[in-house]
Amino acid sequence: MAADPSLLALMQLADSGLPTGSYAFSNGLEGAYHLGLLNSARALEEFLCCAVEAVVSAEIPFVQSCFALEDADWRALGDIMAYYDATQTAPSVLHASLVTGKNWLRLLEGLYQQAGLSALRQRLLADKLPLHFTVVFALSLKRVGFSLEQAKRLLLFQSLRDQVSAAVRLGLVGPLEAARRLRSLNEYGEAALVRSGAQCYRQAYRCVPQLDIAQGMHGYLYSRLFQS
Repeated sequence: MAADPSLLALMQLADSGLPTGSYAFSNGLEGAYHLGLLNSARALEEFLCCAVEAVVSAEIPFVQSCFALEDADWRALGDIMAYYDATQTAPSVLHASLVTGKNWLRLLEGLYQQAGLSALRQRLLADKLPLHFTVVFALSLKRVGFSLEQAKRLLLFQSLRDQVSAAVRLGLVGPLEAARRLRSLNEYGEAALVRSGAQCYRQAYRCVPQLDIAQGMHGYLYSRLFQS
């Protein structure tokens, strides 16, 4: 039986070795560690579950809206970008989103040269739209030919993968324990996606203020392993 080429391509995009630069960001986990919020195995588990809820409530609605968008509807895309930009209140989070968004679009443009991503990037830059990761992630995957369900699960997995990887590099868990936690978080995340339904970007909301605080204080740490 031949392998599904879209599955193989999706596996490549889920690989931690993909050079998007996301490994340089901890998405608030390092800040939470220095705030004393991760002082037990249970606290780490709860933090990672909160990270799942944050992605599902604040990021997935933008992915769904991008997939529902007509390719030529630049005005609506501008509204989505502006709305997303307004939700990025912490400077470190804003920086991470723009850096990884730019890297992601450039990477996929090189991997899928026939998908029209070069024209997309040029139009975004011409309209002076911020290249936020979640939005360009969704737009590029749609153009390449991935489904909405694939994009939603890939975004959630990438976030969890980076969080768990950061926990290993901070010495909070070992590699084997990290793999176990990631497996359980995948199941938790799948249930959260099902509960979330089909919300549009105007229904997105930030539900974990502790995570926002941890992300926001990252720039004030005396020493850091990660950029954010």
